[in-house]
Amino acid sequence: MGDLPKGWAQVAFKDVVEVNPRRSFDLEPDDMVTFVPMAAVSEISGAIVDDVSRPLRDVAKGFTQFSEGDVIFAKITPSMENGKSAIATGLVNGIGFGSTEFHVLRSYGGVIPEYIWYFIRQISFRDDARKVMTGAVGQQRVPAAYLKEHLLPLPPLAEQKRIVAKLDYLTSRTASARDALDHIPALIEKFRTRVLALSFNGGLIGKMESETTLLESRCWNLPADWRWVRFEEVAAVAANLVRPDSILALPHIAPNNIQSGTAKLLSYQTIGEDGVTSAKQRFYPGQILYSKIRPYLRKAVLVDFDGACSADMYPINVGSQLEAKFLLYWLVSEDFAQFSALREGRTVLPKINKKELNSTPLPLPPKEQQAEIVRRIEIAFAWLDRVSDEYTAASNQLPRLDASILQTAFRGELVSQNLNDEPASILIERIKTESAAIKEKTSSGRKAAARPHKPIKRGAKMANLIEVMKSKEGWVSASHAAQALGIGDGATSDAVEEFYNELRIHLQNGDLEVERRGNEDWLRLMPISEE
Repeated sequence: MGDLPKGWAQVAFKDVVEVNPRRSFDLEPDDMVTFVPMAAVSEISGAIVDDVSRPLRDVAKGFTQFSEGDVIFAKITPSMENGKSAIATGLVNGIGFGSTEFHVLRSYGGVIPEYIWYFIRQISFRDDARKVMTGAVGQQRVPAAYLKEHLLPLPPLAEQKRIVAKLDYLTSRTASARDALDHIPALIEKFRTRVLALSFNGGLIGKMESETTLLESRCWNLPADWRWVRFEEVAAVAANLVRPDSILALPHIAPNNIQSGTAKLLSYQTIGEDGVTSAKQRFYPGQILYSKIRPYLRKAVLVDFDGACSADMYPINVGSQLEAKFLLYWLVSEDFAQFSALREGRTVLPKINKKELNSTPLPLPPKEQQAEIVRRIEIAFAWLDRVSDEYTAASNQLPRLDASILQTAFRGELVSQNLNDEPASILIERIKTESAAIKEKTSSGRKAAARPHKPIKRGAKMANLIEVMKSKEGWVSASHAAQALGIGDGATSDAVEEFYNELRIHLQNGDLEVERRGNEDWLRLMPISEE
């Protein structure tokens, strides 16, 4: 980690926070508390965004408890990697309950919650935590022991507050930038749609509309030298079925290989690579491939090579009255999508059949105007592509910027130091002294009251669990087995986690078998074979 700034100390988490503190509350069963499921924690903002209030009796058992100011950290994949962590604030009656897949971090007073939260929000921290996850694939978790031993660079308390204030300011700026960037894709699509709309009413080349003969009520007035025609007057659907086993090396194009609304061809494979087995349409250079299936609206592409296309597509021959790209952009326009939607067949996947496609209207300008319209469309689309590329680059840069800001903060380079701040080492020693005094006072108070001694509840050990099962006959509920090991109400989350981890080991080893009954697992000792 390198040398720490003056006044800082490097400590383990367990020195400054209690990991998964013991459950404790002084509320009645009908009192309301905050409930936070995993889905209520935002991966983007790291805040609790959708909590609810519930009576204590509904959540007191079977959920993780935390208090106002605690930091909750998702321990299970993929929530942990995605950044689900939050500071618990605004809790009803100061108490919250949530998913059992949360670790809880509670400060002893030497570190402020916001500093902890920013530290565990680092991508580098989550990457390190991912490497130590345990459990079956898809159910891997970060062990509590890892958090307890993880090192934390700790500044003086006053400096922590300055760091957090600066991080709040900087991350609010990047959050605002992210919010502004998030609007750009919709604006690009809106602009692209508008360019195509102007292309087919004369507006893109400054032509004024006039009265014209309309083919149907949804058509609009066109410039004087334009006219409405039907699709079949200027283009034709080609038909050339082939057996793909004879052309395995040819490219294969399906609707998912075309970008909607842009007339762009995406990556594709050969027929053999795609594993196509049914007969498809053969296509040739100069033809337009158009998706006739409604979930794939506004998908068409002009090809300059031989290949075969999905049965969900029409290869289209372009007549002499049309510039091929003029028809192409008409087919990907929102106006044509609206026309074709009126003609779709009543099937599981609605589609436009050949007869209906042939009757669809098309605005037809003189051919030289078609060429100019295509030129202006492509200039506008090229500019939009550059904007899209810049948006992607900026969006990719923001997480790197956030990561750099956090790294700078935890190296002690984000804010200026004040040599009058109490060093972190003195703060930690004072907290330890005060904590020991509180424990001593609590212990003395218990002795003065002559209260009976209660054994400390500890997590289950593998041999103990087997001994418990040997002492029982037949099936035993998992809760009763845990209670026999001293893990009942009031046990720490660590103890419960240890019990279930070791239970899983026995199940994997074939020592025990499990059966689900109602809402609980029941266990039985497997007979030991003699060899």
